[in-house]
Amino acid sequence: MKLRMQTHLWTGAALALLLPAAALANETHVYGIANFGGPGQCNAESHSVHTATAAEFANYFNSLMSTGLWSDVRTINNSSARADFWTDASKVPADAKDTQANFGVDDADVLFVHTHGGHNEANLRSWLVMGTNADACSAVTDTHMSLGNGKLNIAVVKACQSGDYQVWKQGGYRRALVTPTSGFTMWNAFHGNSSCGNFVKTYVKGYAANSRRDGAGENWIDAAYDVDEGANNDDCPVSIVFGETKAQRIAMYENGGWRDRKSTGRKVASHIFYVGGCEPSGGQKLPE
Repeated sequence: MKLRMQTHLWTGAALALLLPAAALANETHVYGIANFGGPGQCNAESHSVHTATAAEFANYFNSLMSTGLWSDVRTINNSSARADFWTDASKVPADAKDTQANFGVDDADVLFVHTHGGHNEANLRSWLVMGTNADACSAVTDTHMSLGNGKLNIAVVKACQSGDYQVWKQGGYRRALVTPTSGFTMWNAFHGNSSCGNFVKTYVKGYAANSRRDGAGENWIDAAYDVDEGANNDDCPVSIVFGETKAQRIAMYENGGWRDRKSTGRKVASHIFYVGGCEPSGGQKLPE
């Protein structure tokens, strides 16, 4: 297994320094979107495991909360998971609810979502399918999201094509997901399609438990990577880390955890971490 990382620099003008980081809060939101195709729902294949994996992630943080090490855990499943909870005021002001208490993605410090996804390289975007068509059936990286203007620091995204290498290479995620003054640091996702089944519950459970103090990025690669010999059907997890310097970004990837989230300064560049040569369906073979 060959682990690779690449860097993408911000191309804008010089920018002001961030204000000092606030003290860490400890709030988690999980979104499991399993039901599709029915009245008021979006079109995709229903997978009951999507809510089961979200429950595994939430259960770990509930265990921290029971020992006084975490403050709040919220589960927002199926029709309760809406695109407006991913929408920032800078993108669609009339629909922006990403900081809504107990529901919005930017109301949490850490989030997990399991749903269907896709990407469009030409438009430099990925999207996540929502549980209701009441607002929009997909939360789209460039149309809806600007993360870290509230509290969000780490997003763990179990969805196909949610971290496409080509979109990253052309600056799509950096321009869409963060501004230089964002608090958001890490987008753990997938290049290409990712397989699904009860085994995902197992690795999500282990990943959550192993990343309390460090390795929130590195452990994601270890947990979710799977090679399917000769079938061009590998699972290719990626960890995209935004920050000012290479050292800060690597420190977050290797040593940042749920309770030890590293400061990466201004979000003026990004690294993508992945397994070189991983070859999924729904995406190009990753560089070696």
